[in-house]
Amino acid sequence: MIDDNVLERWRLASRGRQDQLDGTREWYGRLFCLMADLRGPGGCPWDVEQSLASLRQYIREEADEVCQAIDDILEIENSLRREHGLPSDNPLPPDGADKARTAKKGHSIAHHPHRKDFDAVASASGAPLPSGLSAAQQARRDELYAELVEEIGDLALQSVFLSDILHGMGRPGLDCSLENIVTKLVRRHPHVYGDQVAESSAEVLDNWQRIKDQEKAN
Repeated sequence: MIDDNVLERWRLASRGRQDQLDGTREWYGRLFCLMADLRGPGGCPWDVEQSLASLRQYIREEADEVCQAIDDILEIENSLRREHGLPSDNPLPPDGADKARTAKKGHSIAHHPHRKDFDAVASASGAPLPSGLSAAQQARRDELYAELVEEIGDLALQSVFLSDILHGMGRPGLDCSLENIVTKLVRRHPHVYGDQVAESSAEVLDNWQRIKDQEKAN
């Protein structure tokens, strides 16, 4: 169970995004029902024949395509910077900055978050973009971002597909998966939802690993 105070915090954090929240609930639910129909009586023979093993290749393929879509955005945004005489995104931290990077937790990043010009919503990498882009340049960016959104949907399908197969096996499915990830994220952010303090992203990663180790030990 999630504490009521945490739920209220989430409600406030998502304030102003009710349409997006309602749409997500509605369309994720429709995807869930669609998959139940496709794999049910009178559904699709191909979908019915899939298994956990057969989906492995599609999960990897869709994840790779999401990454490729992000790479395509990074490439065009860096080309725009070059055209306007701006430096490309820089993955290296400024001297003396807290790196807070590991090979497993984000070693390869497009722009280091401790750089003064980092802004996570400015671009795909967080590096600044030139102002005054042409209509054609902006249209190309919009096209690539739309492709990313489509690829995210293809990846989301795999979670629902896996869940329906597990349901057919009499095992917990997506509802349990979502409950597990939500409760785990709350548990691993004691500096947000508990009484611990984390002054830097490095401390966050240290706490995360410590809590993860404790979970495995138990």
